[in-house]
Amino acid sequence: MIRVLSILIVTAIVLAGCSDPRNYEVAKLTEEQQKEMGKKLNADEGGKLAGWMLRNSIGGKGIPAGVTVAQAIKQQEEWTVKQKEEEAKAEEIKRRVEAERKAKQEEFAKLITVALVGKKNSHGEYGRRFISLEIAYENKSGKDIQGVKGVLRLNDIFGDKIINIRWSYDDGVPANTTRVERNSGIDVNQFKDDHMKLWNSDMEKIRATFEVQTIIYKDGSKVDAPA
Repeated sequence: MIRVLSILIVTAIVLAGCSDPRNYEVAKLTEEQQKEMGKKLNADEGGKLAGWMLRNSIGGKGIPAGVTVAQAIKQQEEWTVKQKEEEAKAEEIKRRVEAERKAKQEEFAKLITVALVGKKNSHGEYGRRFISLEIAYENKSGKDIQGVKGVLRLNDIFGDKIINIRWSYDDGVPANTTRVERNSGIDVNQFKDDHMKLWNSDMEKIRATFEVQTIIYKDGSKVDAPA
């Protein structure tokens, strides 16, 4: 009697184990098993399983054979933790680089001021449009500047971006003087939203900043912003 009872207990335990959907092989899930999982897995487990399946299906990959639902959930948990660690590292690098860029721009501000002082729209032949930008360069460095390169960032009065333009000037700015560059600008592509937004923006409603990337002096020396 005791032996029969022991066999029944062991059998019940085995059957109970087999009925746990966490033991099912993900690659071989039947429709019935999927329904059972929907009833027995909590929302967190279901979400992790779905994430694991999606991640292992991207790029034409098939669901790996031999992986159980429980293993898939654990692998997804481990992957999520690793992703968060990588994101935290990336965010820290971003903060450090931004701090370096800000500090460098503060240094550049002591050497040169670049300002937008005028904007003019003009029409050419065959419907060509051109935006002339008048830029002033004030050399405060005490050394003759040969050229300066950076990004001209133009925003509207709300601080929203109009356009960013890579900009360079190589006609020189003697020490402690100001030079004004005229008739430089951009050919307008009417199919680009940022070009048309600049075309339609009045000068008094444009807020311009210049992010210096490189200053080259006439003596051959130069200073660069962090990459």
